[in-house]
Amino acid sequence: MRNPPKHLEKRRKRHPLTGFLLAVSLLELVVIVYLLLPSGQDRTETAAPPAEAEPLRWEQPMDQPPAASQLNVSVLPAAKAPSESDQDAEEAEEPAVQEKTKPAGELSAAEILSNSQLVAHGMGSIGGLTTPNCVESFLAQYEAGIRVFEVDLRLTRDAKNVLRHDWWNTSWQSGIDWARIPTRDKFLSEKILDKYTPLSFRDLLQLMEVYPDICVITDTKFTESDVFTIQFDSMLADARELGLTYLFDRIAIQVYSGNMRTGLHNIYPFPHYIYTLYQDEDFTGTKDSFRERAAYCAKHGIKGIAIDQHWWNPAFASIADEYGIQLYVHTVNDAATAKKLLDAGCDAVYTDSLTPAQLS
Repeated sequence: MRNPPKHLEKRRKRHPLTGFLLAVSLLELVVIVYLLLPSGQDRTETAAPPAEAEPLRWEQPMDQPPAASQLNVSVLPAAKAPSESDQDAEEAEEPAVQEKTKPAGELSAAEILSNSQLVAHGMGSIGGLTTPNCVESFLAQYEAGIRVFEVDLRLTRDAKNVLRHDWWNTSWQSGIDWARIPTRDKFLSEKILDKYTPLSFRDLLQLMEVYPDICVITDTKFTESDVFTIQFDSMLADARELGLTYLFDRIAIQVYSGNMRTGLHNIYPFPHYIYTLYQDEDFTGTKDSFRERAAYCAKHGIKGIAIDQHWWNPAFASIADEYGIQLYVHTVNDAATAKKLLDAGCDAVYTDSLTPAQLS
């Protein structure tokens, strides 16, 4: 028999305890298996029951890291078991508000606009105050023969719509300005300059119900889709709560881009739109630029275009007529200028103070 190779001989001399260690390992394995297996009645009776895990009371999804304060479960209030009255309240469905029926013969926004040459800007001025959007200015303009009212809409801190041009006039309402945006209730509780009555969009709908011969043009200010979605959802909620969604047939929605019109039409099929160019940064004032927008409006059922007075071009009137679009100009407070624009093909002008009597 040949001698083993030298490298094996060295390995054998290097590990003389290999067999002993293997035997110890096998013995440890047997002990572990023995401990894991049940070993009779005595062991079953003496084993301690597993502790129940304390439920973690928080509402954030578990796949998101919680804030440090949320980890202190002991300071959170215990969940309250619902009472029978709570369960009954949840099970009882509130009755749906019955939608009111549009009165027979009531005109649409498009029909009222086609018979009007003046639009009261911000509901018209009163006492030298422009864009007050208040009850008193509405009544004064209505008495003067105005039937189309442009209203400015702003969101309150509780995501409701109220009639307000902006929040910069710090003296208009006590405790309300750009740094202190009010709730709807707070807004309605403060008279404008201590004498004029403010309005919410909800109030406006009720006013429209009382005066069925008027129409409204909205100026909602916001162009960001996340904001105007919240704004128009709130407007629709007001209308549905009152059963007055039919009144949107007397409201022309001003949009500031094609994207806005698409977004709003996904929210609700508003029947009347006006494309207002004062926020359209791509409008250059040329005939070609105006024609592009007139063609877009004709394609998408938008019935009017409103432009600032400084953009006026008599050629725009013929282009609008070519596409079947009405053309409005804002804001015009001089009777002679208004007459000139109307004679040149403008369909109506937005105004703070002009009345039908001044144009006749």
